[in-house]
Amino acid sequence: VYKWNATDKDYPLDKTIYELFQEQVDKTPDNIALVYEGEELSYRELNEKSNQLARYIRLSYQQKAQEKLKEDTLIALCLDRSLEMVIAILAVLKSGGAYVPIDPEYPQDRIDYILEDTGAVLVLSQNHLLEKEGLHLPEDKFIAVDLSESIYNEADTSNLPQYSSAKDLAYVIYTSGTTGR
Repeated sequence: VYKWNATDKDYPLDKTIYELFQEQVDKTPDNIALVYEGEELSYRELNEKSNQLARYIRLSYQQKAQEKLKEDTLIALCLDRSLEMVIAILAVLKSGGAYVPIDPEYPQDRIDYILEDTGAVLVLSQNHLLEKEGLHLPEDKFIAVDLSESIYNEADTSNLPQYSSAKDLAYVIYTSGTTGR
């Protein structure tokens, strides 16, 4: 039992999640990194798409907030489980922000509360969720991250400069306590 449970590993505390991911990309670029419902992305493809989206996030944030995106900036993700969800998580981290996952199945008042409380300037989501009955996302903050979007055809695919450190936030999760908030 002790031998089987001996799973301790040294972990580089000075590296971010996306730095570790990019190291894996360098080692195995053509290996499959992600599979969802018959679709798959290699490490290279996942890295390139997240780099493209990260650049778009930084540009969109600067246009909307009139300032550069700083570390620990909260960016909301309201996505179904999908390839886009993983791309968006990596992209937010690479952009220097921290992601706030919001389940599209949450009641609208909970979604509204999270968006208000975080002060999120951007909400990354999927186009089909805009049509979902009972779900209302602020259109002025909405960024569609569907793989069919033009951002994946036009933006630079190379790795971005490092905008955050291992000591910065990666994500914030809202849990419901006794008050529901």
